[in-house]
Amino acid sequence: MTTTLRKSSRGICAIVLPDKSLWRNYASDVNSVIDLQRKSTILTQSCIISRLNKFDCYGIISLRKSAYPTKRTELYMITFDKASNVVKLTNGKIDYAVYINTEGYLETVYFGKAIRNFDPTTMRTAPKWHAETHVYDPAIGSERWFADGFKQNVAPLEISPHARRDKRGAPVICARENGSFATDFLYVSHRIFDGTEPLDGLPSVHGDNCQTVEFLLKERTRELYVKHRITIFDDCDIVVKNYTIVNKTGLDVTLSRAMSMQLDLPRNNYNLTHFSGRWAAERNAVTNKLVDGVQEVSSNLGATSAEESSFLYLADSGDTYTHGEVLGFNLVYSGNFKFRICSDMMKGTHITYGINDEDFAWVLADGESFVTPQAVVCYSADGIDGMSRNMHDFVRNHIVTYRHDREYKPVLFNSWEGCYFTFTTDSILSYIDDSEKIGAELFVLDDGWFGRRNDDLDGLGDWQINTDKIDLGKVIDHCHSKGIKFGIWFEPEMINFTSDLFKAHPDYALREDKEDVFLGRHQMHLDMTRDDVVDNIYNQMIAILDNYDIDYVKWDYNRRVYEHYSRHLGADRQGEVYHRLTLGYYKLLGRIAARYPDMMIEGCAGGGARFDLGTLCYCPQIWTSDESNPARRCTINYNTSFGYPLCTMGTHVNDCKLFDYRAKGQFALFGTYGYEMNPNKLTAEEIGMLNETAELYKRYHKDVVENGDLYHIADPSNGEYYIMQCVSKDKSTSLVLSMNLKCQKDCFRFVRLRGLQADKLYTNSHDGKAYYGDYYMNVGLNLSLDWHQEFECQLFVLEEVK
Repeated sequence: MTTTLRKSSRGICAIVLPDKSLWRNYASDVNSVIDLQRKSTILTQSCIISRLNKFDCYGIISLRKSAYPTKRTELYMITFDKASNVVKLTNGKIDYAVYINTEGYLETVYFGKAIRNFDPTTMRTAPKWHAETHVYDPAIGSERWFADGFKQNVAPLEISPHARRDKRGAPVICARENGSFATDFLYVSHRIFDGTEPLDGLPSVHGDNCQTVEFLLKERTRELYVKHRITIFDDCDIVVKNYTIVNKTGLDVTLSRAMSMQLDLPRNNYNLTHFSGRWAAERNAVTNKLVDGVQEVSSNLGATSAEESSFLYLADSGDTYTHGEVLGFNLVYSGNFKFRICSDMMKGTHITYGINDEDFAWVLADGESFVTPQAVVCYSADGIDGMSRNMHDFVRNHIVTYRHDREYKPVLFNSWEGCYFTFTTDSILSYIDDSEKIGAELFVLDDGWFGRRNDDLDGLGDWQINTDKIDLGKVIDHCHSKGIKFGIWFEPEMINFTSDLFKAHPDYALREDKEDVFLGRHQMHLDMTRDDVVDNIYNQMIAILDNYDIDYVKWDYNRRVYEHYSRHLGADRQGEVYHRLTLGYYKLLGRIAARYPDMMIEGCAGGGARFDLGTLCYCPQIWTSDESNPARRCTINYNTSFGYPLCTMGTHVNDCKLFDYRAKGQFALFGTYGYEMNPNKLTAEEIGMLNETAELYKRYHKDVVENGDLYHIADPSNGEYYIMQCVSKDKSTSLVLSMNLKCQKDCFRFVRLRGLQADKLYTNSHDGKAYYGDYYMNVGLNLSLDWHQEFECQLFVLEEVK
């Protein structure tokens, strides 16, 4: 049995065993667990077994001399067993195993809960019928049988061939010089390294507490290579996969498909849940049972969209929030995507995921490489919420890079819904004064401060201050004199045809000559495939950001890509437009984020359309939807939060009349929390309500909502009520949000909570009494005596009795 001494992501040493259950084998050798930073004993032998989860968070295990490892080794989670030819990735909770077969194909022999023994021979057993194991080999002029019973058309592969026996769908297609579409990659070598490496031109995951295996594969007939990477993390039950295609053929080649991953599973009794929608109604959950054939979930609008989210999951048909195997998927990418899933005749499941190949064709010159976005795959044996919380930790720990993300975030006030385009310097100053009365700590001046921007017909592309309308310096100084930070709105990727920029550079717009251009919000899309266009907008933006003390930028994107034609690219390169637009977005956004590392950038896309992991690599939060009415927004937030933590979900209080301001404030606490209304019209009573929730935000939000664990209790699609619960990581505090969607009376309602520590005593703000955690989780909060009014919110606070 092997032990490993390593440093964790918190900079503290820990002994790691291959399987968590093996701690029991060491119980008799345990003296104590030591916190290296505090130099104190925190666990003794008598409680080591019962409190292993707490031990996992910090400290080392101190063993008697006979049990102490004789050699200190580096972090290992990936091993290669030469005898079985298996590369195994494990973090003690999940395993991912790849077998390198005798034909040179990579077979996925296992992905799931960590297990003790591996028998690739048994794991590779495939159906006997409809599975060919032999070929005609022209080199020998006769049949050749595969040595180890390899069946290409049913084997679970890491990268299927194209135009060969396997017809389930290849993730990479690149035609040969003779016109054949056959693409068939075989194993050459592999390397294992600590950490992960950034991707050229694309956002990528980060973190030291992970390991990566990179397989080098070569196309069967030419010098075309794939570097296939899989990364596993010790703090999340997630693997990240992607391909890099390298051309060394001496010729230009064209990629007609370049997706990020393939995953084959030996069963198909899954339900697929994806999230579709439209403007102001994003991410409605749609669940379909897998049936024989192909299903696809995709976006072809130039970006991730309100129509389809890039996050989705597979669950066993009997799974619940707390039980069952669930696989979650996402993509570190903001452009067109396609998730393709095939349930085959052998009752297996074949998945490819990555860049949408609709209108995609990438010319790869000799010596060049094409890097695909990273695909994220989460495994949970603890139901849908287990998958969800893993995704949340992954986003917080390995996606978001904003240096102040774990710090307290100021209460935000946005001017948009209060005044839209109609404002003056004096009216904005009065907004700042009155927003201060409700606890605002960051004031954001939204659309309308630049160019001839008095409506949505003009101004985009002209990022100069409209000094006839606003004295920006005076506004900023007024904010800062009150200790309030200041933010401003941009929509950098768009242009109005009435703007000065369009008149000077009509070729900057993405369009064909002499062809009608469909407008979205009266605007066109800039040709972000061009470096000179990116440079122009970048220079305009920094002229503002360098000369004014700005703490925050809201980055909007209010239309989609319809005419994907660039006059900058030749006819043979038009299949590159969609992806190059996304690369241009990252280039501009990345340069701004790098130049102003202390400035928060919030993503937005006509609401929550471009809500994805690629954007979150630069923006720690994204506006979730333009629908802020809690009665409808609750479904959007509930479903968004399956894949993304609440700290990323922009949620504001507005002037919706269905709810009072206390209820709207309580609802917004389960998001980033902020305001968007005319503060001049608030009554004294309404100001008091908002101050109550602002105080709750300042007291609880950082530890419980932003960085805590989320539990989905009641889905608003039931039409009756919606309940979500957050628990701090140390399980000392919990917030429970309950909202009625219709009036109910004289009925039982016990709300069973989750995630509390069973033996901790908690007071609750509902009845003022104290109960142990197991009471709340098995009996629940008794709301049966309450008269449940329509559109009523209740927020309950549970705190540990110390």
